[in-house]
Amino acid sequence: MSSFNPKALFTVVATASFILLGGCGSTQTNVTSVGPSMVGPGGGQQLGANSHRYRYNSDIYMDVAIPVFDPGFPTESDGSIDYDEIEEEGIWPQVRRLEANRFAIATKEALGETKSFGSINVTPDASALADVYILGKINYSDTETVEIGVRVMDAKNTVWGEEEFEYRVSEGWYRDAMSRGENPNAPVFEQIAKYVYDLLMKKSEAYKQEVQMVSDLRYAQMYSPEAFSQYLSQSRKGEVELVSAPSESDPMLRRVRAIQAKDEQFIDSLQETYDSFWVTTETPYRKYQKETLPEAKKIRELKAERTTKQVTAGLFAVASVLLGSNSSSTAGQVAAAGAGIAAIGTLNEAIKTNKELHAQRDLFDEMGQNLDIQVADQIVEIDNQRIELQGSASEQYYQLRSRLKDIYEMEATPMTAL
Repeated sequence: MSSFNPKALFTVVATASFILLGGCGSTQTNVTSVGPSMVGPGGGQQLGANSHRYRYNSDIYMDVAIPVFDPGFPTESDGSIDYDEIEEEGIWPQVRRLEANRFAIATKEALGETKSFGSINVTPDASALADVYILGKINYSDTETVEIGVRVMDAKNTVWGEEEFEYRVSEGWYRDAMSRGENPNAPVFEQIAKYVYDLLMKKSEAYKQEVQMVSDLRYAQMYSPEAFSQYLSQSRKGEVELVSAPSESDPMLRRVRAIQAKDEQFIDSLQETYDSFWVTTETPYRKYQKETLPEAKKIRELKAERTTKQVTAGLFAVASVLLGSNSSSTAGQVAAAGAGIAAIGTLNEAIKTNKELHAQRDLFDEMGQNLDIQVADQIVEIDNQRIELQGSASEQYYQLRSRLKDIYEMEATPMTAL
């Protein structure tokens, strides 16, 4: 019969300590070179800067659409928003919708810094005409931490890549005078831009040209499938391949291109609306971020505390089982009972902490609740016809496409009255 070994409990607890403690960072400077720059004055990096350098050696510039990001709302089985889960996760729907627009705009600005693409537009959805699409989803956002999932696709429905990006803002960022007027989450959008740029650099010139041709023909096919379907094929996976191309002098292609110009003009005009939205929401959103950051940080720390307690409780529970099964001595039974009590105590603390988490979420400022993008009514003219557009950006874009199709069909069959 084995005797109780007090070192066993110590070993378990010590193991838990190693699991829960992190390592120490370097205390030395990260300067690796001293003295004047060998590439001449100005060759060094500006103080505090951490920007990427882009060198795009190509004459083919692909147009990019960045649909307003998916706000990442939890949903029911039928696709509707799960408001119980919304409340459980502490999501303010209007703030998320605001961020869905702002994050798309910020991605556009960061991608523009690469100087490697043609037009870069924020669009209401992914149906807009483009060569490349950057599809973003907000997986998590609490003003301290953002987690954004990104999928990059082209007009061939080919996925270039998928990645999740995460960034955490420090409270110290707001104390730095050099940060004024800057976007606290800018680094995450710079990461996204670099990711897209790196994917672009892997594409051959021939492939990029093919994507551009497919993009144009898919748009033409939308208006006249009977005339343009012959030039494209689609696989079971949904990927589109170029079969052949029509002549540039094709009259139907020219007619579609006239329609396409109005489509592009509308998307261009929307950029002013998105820019105005950014300016209008800038001050209140930044104030919201700054004031709620300490609460977001507190929630994260409480979550970490809860997880730590649950892990510790589990380790104590394991110790209870191990010590109880390996010893029948009084000392062993006492130690086992003590470990079990410790497990119950920490689990209760974890539950208490969880309740505090809910209370902390209630402290979030309501400033962002009524902020959402507003699109002014527009009038588009084509062939002496006025198209009046009303509603949200998505609604207006749908109305425009519908009326442009009517105009295209009328020109194709001029005897038909609208």
